[in-house]
Amino acid sequence: MTRSIRELLLVLGLCLAGIITHMLPHEMGVSTVGLISMLAAAYVSPRFMLVPALATVLVVDALNGYYGALAMSFVYLGHLAGVLAIRPLLTKRGPVNVFSASVVNAVVFYLLSNLTPMAMGFYPATVEGLVNCYVNGLPFLLRGVMANLLFGAVVFGAIHLVGEWRAHRQPAAQRF
Repeated sequence: MTRSIRELLLVLGLCLAGIITHMLPHEMGVSTVGLISMLAAAYVSPRFMLVPALATVLVVDALNGYYGALAMSFVYLGHLAGVLAIRPLLTKRGPVNVFSASVVNAVVFYLLSNLTPMAMGFYPATVEGLVNCYVNGLPFLLRGVMANLLFGAVVFGAIHLVGEWRAHRQPAAQRF
């Protein structure tokens, strides 16, 4: 199988996994989109790495119903910027890198997506309104960080363990 076909299958698999897991009932702020973003940043080439997160939120929003275009743009921008921000962190995929990417992804998403309540007029367009908006959004930031850490540890840990298992399963002569 060629490299481009493998990558296409990986992108499609991440899109499908993202859509299915994001459709499952979950508490607000505890989503798998951060994990899908981290996997795409770690394993997909830069030209396609934004596709899984974007496809996940687009399809799920299409199925659940869209909300204000301006508000949605901040959420989508948050997901895309999160992928771009963590790409350099995941060039190596050790525990520290996955931990860092989990936090950075959630913080970037929080900073951009938390402009949504402002755009929808839930807070006054003042400095005080903006501060209140971000303070009231802190529980969602914490949930996002926790979700990314938990899902990231499980999935990246499983990928690592499978790789180790496969490497030790090969006869010694084939490892070199």
